[in-house]
Amino acid sequence: MKLIKNDHLAPELPDFFQDLVKSPKMDIGMPDVSRRDFFKISSVAGGGLVLGLSMGTSSKAKAQSGAATSTLSPYVQIQPNGRINLFSKNPECGQGIKTGLPLIIAEELDCAWEDVDVIQADIDGSRYGAQFAGGSTSTPMNWMAMRQAGATARAMILAAAAQQLNIPVSELSTSDTRVVHATSDREWGYGEFAELAATMEVPAPDSLILKTRDEFKLLGRRFTGVDNNDIVTGQPLFGADTHMEGMLYASYSKCPQIGGRALSFNEDHIKSLPGVVDAFIMDENGSPKAFNPGGGDMFSGVVVVAENTWAAIKAKRELEVEWDLSNAEVASWDDLVARAYALEEQDGEPLMINQFNGPGNPPTQVSADKGDAESVLGNAETVVSSFYEYPYVSHAQLEPETCVAKYENGSVEIWAPAQIPQSGESGSAVLLGIPPEEAAERVVLHQTRIGGGFGRKLANDYVFEVVAIARRMEGIPIKLQWTREDDMSGDYFRPGGFHSYSAGLDSVGNLTAWKDHFITSTGDDQAPMTSANLTPGVFPMDVIDNVKLTQTMFHNAIPTGPMRAPSSNAFAFSFQSFMHELAVAAGKGHVEFLMNTLGEPRLADPENPRSMHTGRAASVVTEVARLSGYEQGANEPGRAKGLSFYFCHSGYVAQVADVTVSANKEVKVHKVWAVADFGFIHNLSGAENQMEGGIIDGISQLFNAKITFENGVIQQQNFHQYPLVRMPQAPELEVAFLEPEEFSPTGGGEPSMPPVLAAVTNAIYNATGERIRKMPLFESGYKLV
Repeated sequence: MKLIKNDHLAPELPDFFQDLVKSPKMDIGMPDVSRRDFFKISSVAGGGLVLGLSMGTSSKAKAQSGAATSTLSPYVQIQPNGRINLFSKNPECGQGIKTGLPLIIAEELDCAWEDVDVIQADIDGSRYGAQFAGGSTSTPMNWMAMRQAGATARAMILAAAAQQLNIPVSELSTSDTRVVHATSDREWGYGEFAELAATMEVPAPDSLILKTRDEFKLLGRRFTGVDNNDIVTGQPLFGADTHMEGMLYASYSKCPQIGGRALSFNEDHIKSLPGVVDAFIMDENGSPKAFNPGGGDMFSGVVVVAENTWAAIKAKRELEVEWDLSNAEVASWDDLVARAYALEEQDGEPLMINQFNGPGNPPTQVSADKGDAESVLGNAETVVSSFYEYPYVSHAQLEPETCVAKYENGSVEIWAPAQIPQSGESGSAVLLGIPPEEAAERVVLHQTRIGGGFGRKLANDYVFEVVAIARRMEGIPIKLQWTREDDMSGDYFRPGGFHSYSAGLDSVGNLTAWKDHFITSTGDDQAPMTSANLTPGVFPMDVIDNVKLTQTMFHNAIPTGPMRAPSSNAFAFSFQSFMHELAVAAGKGHVEFLMNTLGEPRLADPENPRSMHTGRAASVVTEVARLSGYEQGANEPGRAKGLSFYFCHSGYVAQVADVTVSANKEVKVHKVWAVADFGFIHNLSGAENQMEGGIIDGISQLFNAKITFENGVIQQQNFHQYPLVRMPQAPELEVAFLEPEEFSPTGGGEPSMPPVLAAVTNAIYNATGERIRKMPLFESGYKLV
């Protein structure tokens, strides 16, 4: 394996993404391709090329094609001056994909990066297939498709050059946006052949010549974000920057007790306030307690439309609303905690999982158990039991929800910082009663840069709210602006939960059995809430022979949804803290215990190529231990290192935290080392950014993040009650990447965060002897300094 190091301060899709790529608006099958003017490159789960993208027929395509440019594909245009326009299809939310995807195209197009202008593609499933940001899927889903997009355009340029110059194509090559004829020592810019290239026959996919890894000039290096200069100079990129002539501004106030419906409000007073244009009640639509990005669901509330944002927010603060609470949520976190701890020594109902029976056949429910954990536990040399708790968490992205919409003559146009914009379109059509066959023409969403998402903007509730308001205010552009309080009390939260673990060790300290009673929440008494489920693929359950899983679901419909590394962002804390407990009980070093548990190099599930490979897992663990000097003892009292490993979203990450704990429980995280295996790293700067951001995010959640609710009312409203990590508290970071022979890349945004949780708590144990089994740490008296 190759190590890429940096020192300085195709994956399995979740259900809601699977539904998206199956949408009738997405032509992502394998159609017959007309070689003359029909060219489509889009991506499907697992990566790969799909051809069949009509050129110049879409109104959205025409809007993005300048008359003077030559369009070779939906991804590639050449300007008259020879500069290259590359279109980035997926939403940009800070993960770097607006740079990453065009970089892949540019490599195979063989153009110099300084000759490239990157343009955010409009939302158009007929041209680009599925467009979304989530699940660390953008790179692996589009890797091969973007390579072939670049290679196709390059082949068309070479064919045009050969025809125009009357030189055999076999004598021509390319380099840095130029066509080269080595025999005569001549070269020409791509722009000289652009017009003819746009008319050339599209080459068959199997005729394309892709670069080998050692031929890459761009991929594998560091490239800064294409928007960085605009961001630091305050250029309008984000949803909140959207402005239109004659635009009015709206606030939307929902019931503090989640699910309450507005009956009346002090309408006369609100409408009399300066700058207020209108105020009215919006009814609930659909079932908004459940996470459904494309359903058009929205809570009831009171809308204030005003001449400016300040007038709308000021009026919002003076609202007096009568709410119908008959369908409002009544859950309280303290009650759930008490009920969970009462079940600490009990089992729940058997955990059932879907067994898939082939295409077209419905899945069957089977037990998640394997082996005979109860018997093995009964005969184990040592049995260790522990109970872990983690809370509800808010996404707390820095840009509160905002969106602009204009409804006119039965159609709507939307400008949104959305992570699943196509679901924003389809859900808006549902809300407006537009038939699916008319939605593509009557609902148009333009994607803006997202000012932080972390999964919150996978939900499109704010999009549906402004669409409903715009319909009421027909013909007038409306900008909806949520406040921080709206965002924090109206989130689709990361769900809290509880694990009652028992594990058995044999006479030599090897892990032989695992038992977990998982306690979670359900809104319908049938299945857990979104991201509140447990699957048996979590390490170490995936590699040991005897596992028993049971589950208890409390009725609690506080809305939940995906958050950076869904489920893993909590499981990594409890599972990998307990693994360290087991290592201590076994009398083994943490690294040794992990290696023994991982065993021989193999896929954890031989039938599933996406399952964890124990050899790749072992490599990141041993490398981070080496880099950090993990097994060397600390020279200072109260100072120690802790280690954690986690596998999710096809990414392998191990991290070590160096921590000092004072007598009054002040914690200083001095440094975190991280080693990851994400396959091929195509933009090293982007990968480093993802890893470093994930570590900071994880430390912030570990120490401070907790959402509580009482009788369905969220208790935290702003950052004074929900603090984020500050710069002086941030540790030094050292990040390295292993590159196996496996060429295909995976994503880094999700798997970068989970391991640091247990790395820090294991370090605190090693420094103090106190085992932490509850997040966040401030509730146990710890303070990050």
